[in-house]
Amino acid sequence: MTPAYQKFNDENISISIKSEIAVKGLYSNIVPYMKKKDDDNIYPTAGEGRKKLVVYSLFTLLAEQEADKKINLFLVEEPENNLHKSLQIELSQILFGNSESYPYLFVSTHSPYILYEMNKVTLVRIFAERKVTSKSAFYNVPSDFQDNKKMLNRLLAEAIFANRVLLVEGPSEQLLFDKVLSVIKPYYEVNGMYILSVNGIGFKSYRPILKKLGIHCVIKTDNDIQWRANSGHHALGFSRVNNLVNGTLAVNWTITPLPASKEEFINKSIGYRKELYNLEQNLPVLNSIREDFHVYLSKVDLENDLDEVLHENLVTYLGDNPVKYLQAAKNNHMVELIEKLTDEDCREVYEHYNFACLKDLVEWN
Repeated sequence: MTPAYQKFNDENISISIKSEIAVKGLYSNIVPYMKKKDDDNIYPTAGEGRKKLVVYSLFTLLAEQEADKKINLFLVEEPENNLHKSLQIELSQILFGNSESYPYLFVSTHSPYILYEMNKVTLVRIFAERKVTSKSAFYNVPSDFQDNKKMLNRLLAEAIFANRVLLVEGPSEQLLFDKVLSVIKPYYEVNGMYILSVNGIGFKSYRPILKKLGIHCVIKTDNDIQWRANSGHHALGFSRVNNLVNGTLAVNWTITPLPASKEEFINKSIGYRKELYNLEQNLPVLNSIREDFHVYLSKVDLENDLDEVLHENLVTYLGDNPVKYLQAAKNNHMVELIEKLTDEDCREVYEHYNFACLKDLVEWN
């Protein structure tokens, strides 16, 4: 049992078996004890968490030994009980990373840590309602995340325990929105809301599984634009939204007049993005996408949209060019800003068109 136990917790401890009763040479009431390295004494298994690891070690051994004889079906209820976070993560590796030992496994859990290593599993989400209801979806780690499964799973595992999830591009949005919601809806996470930073623009890695599990999904993304020599520009933000709404974005993607050079494009980039957003043909479509698909495209980006709401206050807090200051060191400077934002500032952000995604998250039902 010692090697099996050390897969969970390598603490230089071995398992020693001792019988409490012996009758005519037959042993019963076999009890496991702990034996420390370089110590001849044996010690009781003590805490419930350690006892549980011993049990899982024994199950692992039995499953491996009897795999060729019969089908082993494991029903595990709330394995996180009595286990520290690090041990829950290690248990996740044992349960989901060893398909030979646990090929037929049913787990019920309230802990996202137990799901960190999940792959090729069917997730069933049971709702706390008077009638028995549930949503299910098959989850397979996407091929482009195979080398970084932990990052994807850790973010997703937290989100699937919520009822409403706001997907944002990065930690700056997460920091600001957390601050705003802490004023508008204190303890918003207790009320089933969650902000998930996808660390980029990979919304499609998260959104489908969340929707299949019956979770209301809101997306906030930047109106990125890129210089291309053959066309003068490419509306990356519009293209991203178009992909998220199944290619139904019938808008004008073209800046007029086209910038004459890359330098002109860079100098006028903010104005170009606002122009594209506010075109008479585009604005109604973008508003309709907000309502129908819960996808919110920024007029420009987080910092410029925020500056439109709180410019005078941001100048007071951060200096004459708050957008440039915030973008120079995003995370650090956003932390500095949210410490200075007042409750009134937060309410202005919440009520403004630029950040309607927050109201969608809080008030949707």
